[in-house]
Amino acid sequence: MAGLGRSSQPGRFGRLGRITRVARRPSAARRGAAGFSLVEVMVAFTILGIGLLAVAGAQIRSIRGTSSGRHLSQSALIAQTQLEQLVRSSWADLAPVAWTAPVQVNSVIEDGGGGDTEQVYNVSWQIQDALAGETRAIDVRVTWTEADGRARTVATSTIRFNRENL
Repeated sequence: MAGLGRSSQPGRFGRLGRITRVARRPSAARRGAAGFSLVEVMVAFTILGIGLLAVAGAQIRSIRGTSSGRHLSQSALIAQTQLEQLVRSSWADLAPVAWTAPVQVNSVIEDGGGGDTEQVYNVSWQIQDALAGETRAIDVRVTWTEADGRARTVATSTIRFNRENL
């Protein structure tokens, strides 16, 4: 029974003999598998922090891009609406004119409390004779300034035929 860690001499444990304890030291590989070191945790948190900052930056750029896209769509709608109004006018009302003074158009977002002005657009247009008495070129331009200070412009054009002179 000596191989089982028991002594054959009777001791204070009676007939079973004295039990010897063998203290085992954990190997180096086993000690490392028990958990993470402080350095590993710090490196992991640093990488996580850098990743979260990158995601936050992308979110901010996304919000700005959405706002800029909304302004571009709204300005195109304003330009198209003004162009359609001019095309529907009678030939006599479409006298050739250089660029008009800008007319302000406010884009309003309904917030439940009466709305807030989100963006101010300036609309101007010009009318020129393409073929005297037959066609006129109509140009509409919408300008605005983004929140970051960039000046933006949308323009659209068409040619109006004198259908009243038929």
